[in-house]
Amino acid sequence: MADGTTRGKRRLARFIKQLQGKSGLTAEEIARRTRVSRPTVTRLLQGTHLARWPSVSVILDELAAPPELKTFLLRMWEVADVDNARIEHAGALPVKYRRFRMDELEAYRERTLDVAYVPGMLQTAGYAEAVARASHRLVVGDDWVETAGAERLSRQQLLSRADPFELHALIDEAALRRAVGGPAVLREQLDHLVDAAERPNVTIQVLPFDAGAYGPQPTALLLLDFPEEDAPCAAYTEEISGLAMLEEPEEVEPLDGVWRDAAAAALTPEDSVKFVLAVRDTLGDS
Repeated sequence: MADGTTRGKRRLARFIKQLQGKSGLTAEEIARRTRVSRPTVTRLLQGTHLARWPSVSVILDELAAPPELKTFLLRMWEVADVDNARIEHAGALPVKYRRFRMDELEAYRERTLDVAYVPGMLQTAGYAEAVARASHRLVVGDDWVETAGAERLSRQQLLSRADPFELHALIDEAALRRAVGGPAVLREQLDHLVDAAERPNVTIQVLPFDAGAYGPQPTALLLLDFPEEDAPCAAYTEEISGLAMLEEPEEVEPLDGVWRDAAAAALTPEDSVKFVLAVRDTLGDS
């Protein structure tokens, strides 16, 4: 396994270090008892190296991990083992997507920039279904629409959990005017955006056409910010082929700059709500 820390490795290391603390064993003692090299054990505990599955399994046994926790941590190992982090559009939830969801659960803030569609965190059921149906040529499985809808609802629960995370969404005017699902679905979606903007943890800014160019425009850009001081934000860019996940600072910083430039060009949150209402009024009530 390649060396170098990643969020997945650090996440796994935190759990294993907790077990180590309860056991009272040193890294050297763990290495001796499991016959896993001491450098491997040390780097695993530091979150800088991902040991092979058999080694992690035997270490968990030595640290007396309960069966359910061991199963959970070995699944976490699968997530951390994803190096080529591209989320395919698929009817199921592959391990690469689980990595993104785990990252999202740990984040305290999500920043998005969407050009084609309203961001998933703010989509209504009808709108999400229409988006899923439009993606039929890129997915596998007959249950894609149902799976995508359920996943949207699961993610949106983060906005209303006990410690709700913050969402700062930048939405291009094109996404507000595209009649996804037809006029009735779009009206419902725009009404939902206005309601969502009233939440204290949700900020919505619109990028109107007359704002001009505001930098490179991916189909969608998503940034996750984490509470740890030493944890840089992670970036995700969505294109036709899937969602590319980036966490190296030299890759993330330019995308963070793109988002900040777009935020500076966007309408204020107050004016954005007025803009959404104006677009909604053009649709009528029929």
